[in-house]
Amino acid sequence: MKNLIRNKLILLCTVMFVAFSNSCTDNTNVDPATNNREGFLGVWTVDESCIRLNYEVEITAATDDDTKVLLYNFAFMGQQYDPAYGYVSGNKVTLPLQTIGDGWQLSGSGTLQSKGRIIWTYYIEIGANGSTCQADYQH
Repeated sequence: MKNLIRNKLILLCTVMFVAFSNSCTDNTNVDPATNNREGFLGVWTVDESCIRLNYEVEITAATDDDTKVLLYNFAFMGQQYDPAYGYVSGNKVTLPLQTIGDGWQLSGSGTLQSKGRIIWTYYIEIGANGSTCQADYQH
């Protein structure tokens, strides 16, 4: 109970700080899609259900679309392959059906839970074998 009250108090103070900080800045040139995408960018340590290995994925901003991100080594496919890609909307990135790695097909989504954590659910098919996987990405 004390933790719940403390967490609510921290959240309230954070919201007030952000509200007061932003009231003095000019946000007229801010692109919301670009700002949403920022939370997904970086190098992530992955704990995944399907291969049960820890590995890293790097997420970068694509230059051809303000909502697009590139995911290098997604599903532990290897750095030698072109990255998977997804589109950010709010706190969610959607991976459309695509072929990655050595002919692997995948689709799914990830949700930014907090700064520094993404929870993923995706379907991947390698050859004739398909699996639904969950992954926890952390900075």
